[in-house]
Amino acid sequence: MHAALLALVLASSSPIATIEPGTQLVFQGNFVAEKGSAAETEKKFTLSLLVTEVRPTGATVYWALEEQGRGGWSWIHRFGHYQTGQAANEGQPTLLYERPAGTSEIQLMSPLFFRDAPLANGTKWKEARFDHEVTGAGKVADADAWKVEVSNAYGLKRSMLVDQNNPLILSLKENVFIGQGEKHELRYQLVSATQLNAIEAPASVSAFDGMIGLRNRLGIVRGARDVKWTDDRLVMLREQLPSVVARIKDGPLTSIARDAARDAKDQKNRAGAVQLMRGKLVGNAAPQPKLYQLNGKAFDWSQTEGKVTVLHFWEYRDTPLEEPYGQIAYLDFLFRNRPSEDVLVLGVCSHQRVLDPETRLRGVLSAKKLVSFMNLSYPIVVDHSGGIRQFGDPRVTGAKLPLFVVIGKDGKVAHYHVGTYEVNRDRGLEELDAIVKKAVGNPE
Repeated sequence: MHAALLALVLASSSPIATIEPGTQLVFQGNFVAEKGSAAETEKKFTLSLLVTEVRPTGATVYWALEEQGRGGWSWIHRFGHYQTGQAANEGQPTLLYERPAGTSEIQLMSPLFFRDAPLANGTKWKEARFDHEVTGAGKVADADAWKVEVSNAYGLKRSMLVDQNNPLILSLKENVFIGQGEKHELRYQLVSATQLNAIEAPASVSAFDGMIGLRNRLGIVRGARDVKWTDDRLVMLREQLPSVVARIKDGPLTSIARDAARDAKDQKNRAGAVQLMRGKLVGNAAPQPKLYQLNGKAFDWSQTEGKVTVLHFWEYRDTPLEEPYGQIAYLDFLFRNRPSEDVLVLGVCSHQRVLDPETRLRGVLSAKKLVSFMNLSYPIVVDHSGGIRQFGDPRVTGAKLPLFVVIGKDGKVAHYHVGTYEVNRDRGLEELDAIVKKAVGNPE
């Protein structure tokens, strides 16, 4: 059925003559769990490639990705540039796949398939830990193809139909194991191949270069899931995005440009809402909502009197264990290096599960497991009643936790910060530490 589908979609266009600069390829695929219903576990995607250089041993490629279902990358990570044969698949696209136990990045093997020696029926070779074998020949629409099977010590890893006349994978099926050995199947197939003309190809390259250049100027590392939209980044995005988007007339970047423009607007509104929350709190007496210790006893706010208190509102759960969970180790370092009579760090578990009486016990147990796993020394309390709203819950604006609130010795809010801090490997959360030192009265 897979080959029949591919034959159907290719039959409506001309056979692929050759892969050369200016060739635009579009693949469609899906990623689905072996167990459970496809409706619940399936991700679909469209991968578009623009080949800009072809060499005997490889090619230079721009790519754009669209994802549907089970989460996905933000617009800023859905395009890129790579050369085939790069170490560790640098620059190649990945899917972002959300599941109950966590989020996984799924590497997409490049559909451009280069090999020194030509393929023939029965050809065998080994690459890294994988054995390859050409097990037969066939046709996909009007294209002659080789069937290539790839195996390792655990069995069949992937099977591919490779064009006999082009360095191109026409279709692929791959077994992928994620999480605790959960088996998934990845498929993709070529659905169109177009040769752009002398005007279209340079225009498309210019559009890709514009988007990649903007990402580089923003200083955003490709693949970073938690993009920190600082004020400087937002200003740059609003100023430079219109001219970048103006280069995109059509093609695979169109929807990405639309999402970028929408995100820039949303980020501006979000930043304004957070700023409003900050303005209402900073300099005023801090709220003291009902919070509960992990043993169920009410937290006594008198413990904060005369101290600088750092409230860290976050989910505090052991699964899925995802970033920015690593920052709590730096927060613990800050706590350990401050006299207890001067500074109190308080982790506030603000997960949806602790609000619901039916799931509260599981939420508290999850927080306890995280404390044990991370060996945290600062106390964790649970926000049963939604007390975070008294501090301005950033989630209502579309922003994400964590929320840091620093309360001075006088009981007034001295600092309000949504999102993570930049981490200095030698000095930890340097920005937060400086704020705490100033509040304590020790600016050094």
